[in-house]
Amino acid sequence: MNYRHHFHAGNFADVMKHVLLLQLLTRLNAKDKAYRYIDTHGGAGEYDLSSAPAQKSGEFLNGIHRLVKLDDSITRQAPIAIQQYLKLVEKLRAQRGRGAYPGSPWFAVEAMREMDKATIFEMQPDVFQQLYDNIRDKRAGLHERDAYEGLMGVIPPPEKRGLVMIDPPYEIERKDFPQLVQLLQIAHKKWPTGVIALWYPIKDRAMIERFEKKMQKTGIRRQLICEICVWPDDTPVGLNGCGLLVINPPWQFSNQADEALQWLFPHLRMSENGGHAAVRWLVGE
Repeated sequence: MNYRHHFHAGNFADVMKHVLLLQLLTRLNAKDKAYRYIDTHGGAGEYDLSSAPAQKSGEFLNGIHRLVKLDDSITRQAPIAIQQYLKLVEKLRAQRGRGAYPGSPWFAVEAMREMDKATIFEMQPDVFQQLYDNIRDKRAGLHERDAYEGLMGVIPPPEKRGLVMIDPPYEIERKDFPQLVQLLQIAHKKWPTGVIALWYPIKDRAMIERFEKKMQKTGIRRQLICEICVWPDDTPVGLNGCGLLVINPPWQFSNQADEALQWLFPHLRMSENGGHAAVRWLVGE
């Protein structure tokens, strides 16, 4: 089975991931030194929510669609992180049509400065062609390559600063994500000062607890967990929530992430009871 993000683009998990991605890059922008953004699973770079796959799943209706329908008086009071995200979504919609929704590479290129560079991997040939068509920027290097072996060839980058965004399709990364724990260990060893962010689905709390224990045992310091669960943990819906594990989060990111997720939760929750949004340290300094 080949995962296709077109079915899931713009859902609550995308909203959470992209809001936090923009804040990670915003914090990196605070220093006057160039950085490298590395995306291990770039996808198509841009999606059409009016297309058949998106319409078939309808997942965006409980994600970005809820936010763009909000009254301006509400979004004007939202945290800066949310306003920044919605402004960029609206920019693409104005350019490409009201059904357009950005992928992580598009958000990253928009957030980067002229001095910064991006390395983006995508191994599915047809999706890579879409990525190539959608991301035309001299700062971005696009690679039709498997990220599990490609990542180690590009870290540490020449800039010595930067962010690795890991968002695999979770076709082989099952159970408590042993392949990803190993990948994070190797990547951190090669680039101990790099910011590494891993997005993951929350379907089974016991599995997530096992994953967290494995990460605690790696000896890696400064591991931050960001979570949003729009359903209670015991709801059998397939995807109750999602998390972002951030190694070496930039200064002030944890506070901004918490503020953004606390604002998002009441707008994205699917149940009046249960669910949560939280930011916590899995491993401190």
